[in-house]
Order: sequence, then C-alpha cells, then structure tokens
Amino acid sequence: MSSKEIAEVTNLSERTVRYALKILKSYGIVKEIFLLKDARKRVYATNLRSEDLEKAIEISSF
Repeated sequence: MSSKEIAEVTNLSERTVRYALKILKSYGIVKEIFLLKDARKRVYATNLRSEDLEKAIEISSF
C-alpha cells in the first residue's frame, strides 16, 4: 500500500503515516518498494510473517 492509501484506510493524516512508516522502516518491520512504472511512487509492505504481525498488533493494542 502507498502512504496515501494507508492514510485513507486508517483515517490518519499522510504526515502521521509517513512518520510512522519511517520508524517502522528503521526497526525493519516494513520495507519500502519503488515501483518501476513510476519511480516517484513508493509502496510499503511488511517484513513480518502473518503470525508475527498478529502478535505485534495484539501487543500494541494494550
């Protein structure tokens, strides 16, 4: 998903999403992918397996 798509889904501002993605990238939780069709556009994907992602979401909801 792009940062804009994430912002729309989460109802957060794009600036907040970009800041959160920067932190998540620094911890290796998400990776940034540059699209070949448009190098200006970036999409993000998680580096975690689905089980690990579920645990991370569960822990963060406390």
